[in-house]
Order: sequence, then structure tokens, then C-alpha cells
Amino acid sequence: MKAVITYLLVCLSLVFQTMAADAQPEASLRLNSDPAGLSLDEVMSFAPDQGESPQQIVEAYLSGGLSNDFETVGAEVVPYQAIWGVVLLENSADSAEEPMSWHLASDIYGLISLDVFLVRRNGGVEQLLAHDSRTLFDPNDFIFTRLASAPLSLMPGEQAHLAVKMVHGAMEEVRLNLEQPETLQGRGAAATMRLTAFYAFLGSCLLFFFAFSIALRSDVEFAYAVLLLLGLGFVAYLDNFPFRWLYPNRPELHLPLGLITLLSVIAQGFLAAGLSLRRYSSRENIGKWLYGAALCSMLLTPFVFVLTPEIMAPLTYGLFALMLATQIYSVFQWEAYDGARRRVVRWVTLVTVIGLSAIVALALARTGIDGMSIPWLIKGVYATLAFGVMAGLSTGVIEMRREHAEAQARELEAVRKEATATRDLLKAEQDYARVREVADSRQLQLASLSHDIKQPLTALRMTVESMTRDDPAATKERLQEAFDYIEDLTLGHLEDVRSDVQGQEAHNDDEDQTAPYTLSLILDTVGQMFGEEAKVKGLELRLVTSSASVAVQPLALMRIVSNLVSNAVKYTPHGKVLVGVRRKGGNAMLQVLDTGPGMSEGDLARFRQAWQSGEDSEGHGLGLAICAALADQNGLSLDVECKAGQGSVFSLTIPVAGVAAQQLAAKA
Repeated sequence: MKAVITYLLVCLSLVFQTMAADAQPEASLRLNSDPAGLSLDEVMSFAPDQGESPQQIVEAYLSGGLSNDFETVGAEVVPYQAIWGVVLLENSADSAEEPMSWHLASDIYGLISLDVFLVRRNGGVEQLLAHDSRTLFDPNDFIFTRLASAPLSLMPGEQAHLAVKMVHGAMEEVRLNLEQPETLQGRGAAATMRLTAFYAFLGSCLLFFFAFSIALRSDVEFAYAVLLLLGLGFVAYLDNFPFRWLYPNRPELHLPLGLITLLSVIAQGFLAAGLSLRRYSSRENIGKWLYGAALCSMLLTPFVFVLTPEIMAPLTYGLFALMLATQIYSVFQWEAYDGARRRVVRWVTLVTVIGLSAIVALALARTGIDGMSIPWLIKGVYATLAFGVMAGLSTGVIEMRREHAEAQARELEAVRKEATATRDLLKAEQDYARVREVADSRQLQLASLSHDIKQPLTALRMTVESMTRDDPAATKERLQEAFDYIEDLTLGHLEDVRSDVQGQEAHNDDEDQTAPYTLSLILDTVGQMFGEEAKVKGLELRLVTSSASVAVQPLALMRIVSNLVSNAVKYTPHGKVLVGVRRKGGNAMLQVLDTGPGMSEGDLARFRQAWQSGEDSEGHGLGLAICAALADQNGLSLDVECKAGQGSVFSLTIPVAGVAAQQLAAKA
């Protein structure tokens, strides 16, 4: 009986030993002198923190109470709850070698705190790192820009448990490595050089983009330059640079500052999208909604200090995603960009916004991507977006300026040709006038001479008739014929001169009576003259044709209307210019309406005076004065109504053709 009991006890002890051996993860991570270091991601076991000490978590590890699946453990914890990770280390060096040292380096993005303990077999516990971003900044926790522990040393063949307690921030992931001091220093220096190159290059590009936007006086490009600068500031915040250099003794400011910076990025993104729609698209109403979204984003900043991060962070990420969607929408609505420029800008914006949206999704899911550095993924997407925006907008503005310059050159060439033709015509008219004046003078002289000869010739004829009274009839007949010929020649020339003068007066009367024509001829010509310039400026130039007929000198009316439309296009920064005609009694009222800055009361009082330009005008103050003078000379009425900052309405009252003829007849 005792033998049976002894046998059963031995069997039970063997079973329990086997179960304990299965539950105890005694497989160790063998340390060596590999310069590449050792990754702990796949060999650690994990458990949620329940307030255990390092010894207790190691005991739980030995009893099999930890899980090898980090994602399962991460799904069990609430945000900002600590997670334990434990691994058994063993120095695999030969016993004759010196003790070896390693550092635990962390590449976990957005890590809030990290505590590292070495629990030896004899029960001794060494704390190698006590980092918490919510406490004062300690530069000893970093090797260059990488978070690293103090060195851990193991004798050849010695085993010890490494216990790590992590509190994750934006991403829940495990990116822990054991590296020797030389490897840690080299990787830290390389990471620092990469960061320096990234910020130096992007900073210089942004500085150039700022100068470029200021030189071009472009509010859209300047708004995007500010957006990219704020974005670069937020990337620097993710690298903990403000915490390290600006407020190392005020850790309570770190999280609120990050949310405020991100809200500023969101507000500036809405503002830039609204400005771009106003400049490059006709959807100004949507731009106003975006201005409101920018204001609401800024009004959320005080709530950063009131609401908990668990509430503010998802809300801010959601607004950020909405801002990215508005950027895509606004870029696809840019009407001033066409052809290859439109496709390039759209694809660059779409790809980068998708990348940023993926990062936001990862942040909301609090997870990372295996084998990919989240910080450098953010930097890569930001750099792509920055280069796309800077290159796209710069190229677009340069192309628009080039097209505008070409359009101006074409207009200047047309004006030059018109001026040359006008000058040649004027010269020809002046030459004709001089010749006509000389001819008239000669005719008057000849008429005067003919008139003066008439009386002496009559007296001479009577004298000759008296002297030849007794001469033969044939002689008197020949003399009579000679005198008749001379008188016919003289009086005939007088009749010719009088006929020419009367014909010229009748011709002048015919010139004063201009044939009626429709106003659509004037409006169509003006549309062809200024349509390209308005399109280049992003303005909508709309001309409503009219069938009303007028009898005003067409050149004078053309000069008035072209001056008014030219001023409207020139001084309207955005919006539209409308030209149309309405009937008012027996008159046609031609109106030019714009959404420009308008005129002050002082400008309205003196716009009819020559050499009197407005305060913001770059002209000489002649255009409107010429329009007013031409209107007065041709019996027209020119009036203006406007309010500063709300646009102008110029109204030119023109008698229609039938009424004008009746008025002329009444005057006659």
C-alpha cells in the first residue's frame, strides 16, 4: 500500500513539474555583440498594469500569466493605462570574457512614460530608466534624440529579467531594442543628422516660399505658406522639440500646446481653402462657410484647458480630417488652373491628403504599422504636401503671370497698332486740311480777282464799244465775242467756287447726322478687348447685349465705355464686372457695375476733374475726366453711385435713335 501511494505521489509530482515547465516561459533572449542590436518586439510577454511591482510582474511571467500577443493586451487596456513587458535575458559570452553592457532604446512614437527594470535571479532590482513626459524634462533620458536607458550589465552566462512598463500616447506599439553603447551612439547621431537636414531643408524652402508670396502680393500663397509653417511647427512638436527647448520645466503645457498647435493648423487650412476658392473659383459662398469653420476651430482652443484629452484629441483629429477634405474639394474647384497644372496639383494634393488621413486613422485607432517609422511617415507625407503645394502654387502663379503678361502684351500691341493707325489717319487728315486750306485760299484769291476784274472789264467793254462805233460790223462782232468769252470765264469760276462752298457745307451737315447702330456692337467689342484680362485676374466679366439703337458718334461712345470697363477690371481684385443696358423712358441707360473697392466721397466729388486720381489709384486721373467730357460734348449724361468697399455703378444715359432725331429736329 505504501508503495502504491509512493508511486502515485511520484507520478503526480512529475505531472505538476511538467505543467510548471510548460507554463514557465524560461526561453531566454541570448545577448551577443551583434552591432545591429536585438529587437524585443517578438520575444516579450505582456500584461496590463494592475499596480504590480517589478518582482510581482516577473513572478506572473514565470507562472505563465502574461501573453505573447501585444495587440490582444492593448485591446484590453483603456487609453493611457500602462502595459508591462517582460523578457528573460542571458549573456551568451564565454565565461572568460568581460561583462557586457547594453542599453534599452525606444522608438515608440508618442510614448508618455517608460520605466525599465532589471530583476536579477537573486531578487535584486535595478531601475535603469524612469521617463515620464508629464514630469520635468531630463536630458539624461536621451541619447541625442532617442529615448534610452542606463546601461545594463550581465556577467557571462548570467540571466536576468528585463521588465518594462509603458504608457502609450498616440500609438500603441512595441519598438524596443537592446543596443550596445557604440551602436546606440551611432544611431542617435544619424537620427539627429537626419532631423537636422529635414528641418533645415524644409525651413529654407518655406522661407523662399514666404518671400515669393510676398513679392507677388498673393494672399492665397501667403496663407498656404503660413499653413505649411504651422504644420512644420506641429511636426517639431511631435519630435518633442518645444518640450526640450522651450518649457522643459513646465510639462503640464506639453499636451495643451500640441492640441492648440493642431487647431491652429486646422483653422489656417480652412482659411487658406476659403481664400483659394475666392481667388481661383467662382464658389465664393462656400468660401464664407470655410471662414466660419476657421473661426470655430480657433474658438475651440480655450476648451483644451477644460475638456480631457480623451475628448479633445478625437475631436481635433476629426476636424483635421474635415480640413483635409475641404483642401481636396477646393483644389478640384480651382478654375484658373487648367491642363497639366490642374492634373499635377490635384494628384499631389490627393495623394498627400490620403497619406495624412491614414495617419489620422492610425492615431484614432492607436496603432502603428509593422516595419514603418510613424514619425518619418508623418515627415514624408508633410514634405510631399509641402513640395506639392509650393511647387504647384508657385508654378501656377508664374504661369498665370506669364499668361497675364502675354495678354497685356497682345493688348498693348493692338493698342499700339490702333495708335499708329490713328496717328497716320490724323496726319493724313492734317495734310488734307492743310491742302484744302491752301486750295480754299487759292479759290478765294481767284474769286476775289475774278470779282475785282468784273467791274473794270465792264467799263473796258463799254469804252471799246464806244471807240469802235464806226468800225466795220465784222470787227465789232469779233470784239463782242472776245469780251463775252472773258466774262463767261470770270463769272463761271465764281459760280464754281460758290458751288464748292455750298457742297462742303452740305457734306458737313451730313457728317453731323450719324447713322443709327445698335449698342451690341459697342458691347461685343469691349468684351473682346477685356475678356482675357478679366479671366487672367480670376474675374467674371459678363456683358448683356442690347438691341437698342443710338445715333451717338461711335468713336466717342466706344472711348467712354472702354474707359469705364478698363477701370472696373483694373481695380476689382475679385468678384465680377457686369455691363448691361436698360431702357428708361426714351433713353438707353448703359451701366457698368463692379465689386471693387469703390470710391470715397472726395473721389466722387472730383472724378470729372482732370489730373485728380484717387488715393489708391495708380493712374493719372484722366480716364473718368475724359469720359465726362466726351459725354457732355455728345449730349450724354454720366453718373456714378458707389460706397467705399462695396463696388461702383457707372450709368451712361444715351438717347435712343428715334428720340435723338426728334430732339435734333426740335432744336432746329
